[in-house]
Amino acid sequence: MKPLKSKIFTLIVVLTIAAQLMAACASATQTPGLEPTESTQLTQPPESAPTSTMPPEATQSAQQTDRLVFQQAMRKLWEDHITWTRVYIMDVAADLPEADTSAERLLQNQVDIGDAIKPYYGDEAGNQLTTLLKEHITGAVHVLAAAKAGDNDQLETAKTSWYDNANQIAAFLSTANPDNWPQAEMEGMMKSHLDLTLEEATARLNGDWAADVAAYDKVHEDILKMADMLAEVIVAQFPDQFAEQASDTETELALAMDKLWEDHTTWTRVYIISVTSDLPDSDAAAERLLQNQVDIGDAIKPYYGDEAGEQLTALLKEHITGAVDVLAAAKAGDNAKLEEANASWYDNANQIAAFLSTANPDNWPQVEMESMMKSHLDLTLEEATARLDGDWAADVAAYDRVHEQILEMSSMLTKGIVAQFANKLQHTG
Repeated sequence: MKPLKSKIFTLIVVLTIAAQLMAACASATQTPGLEPTESTQLTQPPESAPTSTMPPEATQSAQQTDRLVFQQAMRKLWEDHITWTRVYIMDVAADLPEADTSAERLLQNQVDIGDAIKPYYGDEAGNQLTTLLKEHITGAVHVLAAAKAGDNDQLETAKTSWYDNANQIAAFLSTANPDNWPQAEMEGMMKSHLDLTLEEATARLNGDWAADVAAYDKVHEDILKMADMLAEVIVAQFPDQFAEQASDTETELALAMDKLWEDHTTWTRVYIISVTSDLPDSDAAAERLLQNQVDIGDAIKPYYGDEAGEQLTALLKEHITGAVDVLAAAKAGDNAKLEEANASWYDNANQIAAFLSTANPDNWPQVEMESMMKSHLDLTLEEATARLDGDWAADVAAYDRVHEQILEMSSMLTKGIVAQFANKLQHTG
């Protein structure tokens, strides 16, 4: 297959860009170290700052960020952290050729996280956090290598170093905000993350696919708690930089919808990797992916009823089985079957679009829903194509676009539900 031409999509609000708009110090100077930087109004970003792609609803002014958008952006950074960690674990466990590219993307994520705190704690602190997080990643690499080699002595040494680094990260965070990030709590948070990641890697190395899937689900739940803890404390420490929060019900809906659709893209990626690399966990990945379609259908039942939820699940399961057929035909190089599978897959996408539009015609116009679904399929196909072609850089870039687009889709669906059921989802303040 030839790689499909990329389309440009409006990026989900990136935390580092959003933060630039609410950065302190009109003179662009900051106090180095871990202390919070003093804040003054910033009428224009410094010349070196990137141009913001923040949607209008993200801010009430140049200095205030929507709290929900901030929390979502923090979650995305940490979800990137666990997604690329999982991909790297898969690569190393199976000796896949893209391991170095996955590692490079994972290390970039540590830079992104460090950059995210710079507007609050200064450049030096952000760089220090990046350094510590990169050591966290290299430590995980050493643990994984020793575990795979069956070298118990080296494994114990690597684990000791890895957990020591986790305590250093905990101490760093506590020093930055001792009132809200007590060191004992930060150490517990970091230990939980390492324990669960080790559980995930162990299950994979042992070929226990059910445990591998369950472990990643626990990793995902745990990292969201970590992201929320970090976001909530920054909001509490810098309240003037954030606008009023949406209602608790609306916030919970938005965050739950994001997680469901990120599960959708994560498990699709795991399945693509498994099938294209002939790994033995493809059935377990497919089962988890199909469960996600049940979860998405269940999520709309409180609004549209059980029958509608079941209907959406059925359509989404057809979406998954259609993707399976497309991938199988592409891998086999059967162009005739590929064209047939593609046509069926895109037809199903239009059926999903029609279903959504019928449920909420005022807020989910069918043309927009069809475009949204087509974008999702186009990007997923681009991801699979890059992988089948062995173009690992394009594969990584394609998944990043898939992730960004699925969050746009989630936001569109959430806003539609909020608009349609305003009596259930009221803003506060």
